[in-house]
Amino acid sequence: MDELISLDPTFTESSFKTKVDNIFVMLHMSLMTDNMKRVRHFISDDVYNKYSEILSNLNSNNERQMFDELNVKSTDIIDINITDDKYIIKVKLVSKYMDYIVDKNTNNFKRGNNSSRVEKENILIFEKRRNSKIQDVVRFCPNCGHPMDVNKSGYCEFCHSTYNQESYDWVLTSITTL
Repeated sequence: MDELISLDPTFTESSFKTKVDNIFVMLHMSLMTDNMKRVRHFISDDVYNKYSEILSNLNSNNERQMFDELNVKSTDIIDINITDDKYIIKVKLVSKYMDYIVDKNTNNFKRGNNSSRVEKENILIFEKRRNSKIQDVVRFCPNCGHPMDVNKSGYCEFCHSTYNQESYDWVLTSITTL
């Protein structure tokens, strides 16, 4: 970790872990609320496509995925890899939540566990470009120049372009639930 800190002075373990936790929760909430656009700028194309396919399958069956009482129990960095062009951090995140499916129209329970939280281990991989740009406090749409609140939506409310977080910060490139 010392090498990463020396190469990227903006990196701190605590702020990185907070970012990981927030992105994990936002990804699950985006799936639950049928709004992948909300988290799009924090995840790679592969993760976006994977979760969009899950959402599409749920929608085709008129189902909604529920993650009640979702929280993160622990987040641990288990590997750091530094290449010529990027930093790669592998994280083990332990989460707890009720995991079940409801009918989208009636909200009636269909299957899964809606009575107790289950602990799950997740492996997440985050990447950041070594030559990433410094983000300003106020971010502007790269398409139209309109001010954007990246943490609120990740896309321009004026022209609907997605903010390219990959040019500035950590992006989730893989997630596996064990």
